[in-house]
Order: sequence, then C-alpha cells, then structure tokens
Amino acid sequence: MIALYALYPIGCVLQLIADETATGAALRIAGLSLVVAAFAAFAVLAGSSLQRQTQEPETVLDERELADRNRAAYQAHSVFAGIVLLSLIYLMLRQDLSDNRNLDLWTPATGDHWNAIFWGAVMLAMTLPAAFLAFRKFHPDEDIEQ
Repeated sequence: MIALYALYPIGCVLQLIADETATGAALRIAGLSLVVAAFAAFAVLAGSSLQRQTQEPETVLDERELADRNRAAYQAHSVFAGIVLLSLIYLMLRQDLSDNRNLDLWTPATGDHWNAIFWGAVMLAMTLPAAFLAFRKFHPDEDIEQ
C-alpha cells in the first residue's frame, strides 16, 4: 500500500518535470517505472481479500467484517474528503496569490497534469477503504482483552 501511495505521485512528478531538465529522458523513464510499479501495487491490492471485503454485499459478510468495513469506509471518506478540500483551498489560494502577484505557485495547466491527478484520485478512492482495513489488521486495537 505504501508503494501505491508513494510511488505514483513521485513517478508523476518525475515525468512532469522531465521536459524542464537536461536529464529529461532519464527522469521520464524513472517516472514511468515508478508509475508502473504503483499500478502493479494497485493490481495486487485490488485482488486482495481486503478489497473483496470492501465490495461484498452486506449479506455475505459476518458482523465483525461488516463493522470493520463500515469503519474503514467512514475513515476513507473522511481522508478523501479532506484531501479534496485541501486541494480546493490550495487552488483558491494559488489563484488569489497569483492575481495579486505575491507568489506564483504551481497549478495543473496541461492535460498531462490533470490526467495524473485524475488517475491518482481514482486509485486513492478505490483503495483507501482496503488500506484502512489492512492498517487495522496489522495494528489491532489496544483495548482488546488478551
């Protein structure tokens, strides 16, 4: 999971800045390799039992699995909504600062930029509930009696 959430943005940034540097071809290949590795991690997570648990109908899951899934879905929704909100705040601040010529921050300008953001958001939205399930599975609550 960490590979998915770390490699994809790093790979996209490397590919997007490749044209602006002298070592553009090497950066483009490195970025593409990281994006491919992120999609491989996405494929592994998409086929996992945790992803199945996030997609199964309620009648197939037992009470514990259903409670875990609902908790993970709530957490994933909160995180995703927070990321969307912070992104919109960034775009608004960038516009205001750029209009006043105080600070010129980066903003998506080309189809490649928006394409990278779109596919990152798709992967994030599809895998966050399974990621929270995996985190809970490997870090059980402290309050469970032993």
